Amino acid sequence: MGGAMPNVARAERQKDLIDDQCDPDDVHLRSVAAVTGYYIHASDGEIGHVEDFLIEDADWSVRYLVIDTKNWWFGKSVLISPNSVKTIDWGSQLVNVDMVRQKIKDAPEYDSSTTVDQAYEEKFEAHYGIKRGDR
Repeated sequence: MGGAMPNVARAERQKDLIDDQCDPDDVHLRSVAAVTGYYIHASDGEIGHVEDFLIEDADWSVRYLVIDTKNWWFGKSVLISPNSVKTIDWGSQLVNVDMVRQKIKDAPEYDSSTTVDQAYEEKFEAHYGIKRGDR
């Protein structure tokens, strides 16, 4: 029982040191869970929210953002490239993307039961005007 207090005190001190070093406005690292639900703001207004992410198994990079547009124009789920993200406003919980709402609205529908295969990627790239390797 006597040895527990120093460990607790040490753990609290380490937590305090980490908290002192953490800046809540740090834009460099966030959990995907923290961004899930953020609103998507296109160059001409809101279009949906982040529903999920598709992660590359090989290197754990974000391959796509899954956007739910169902609350806007009786929409659907679509994918966007993480390269289309201009900024993330952590305080307002907004993901600002570099495209207009209509482009997102007209994107190929994404269903989580569907495999993102070469055929889907070709439709995705054609829709967004992406050349192979630009993502």
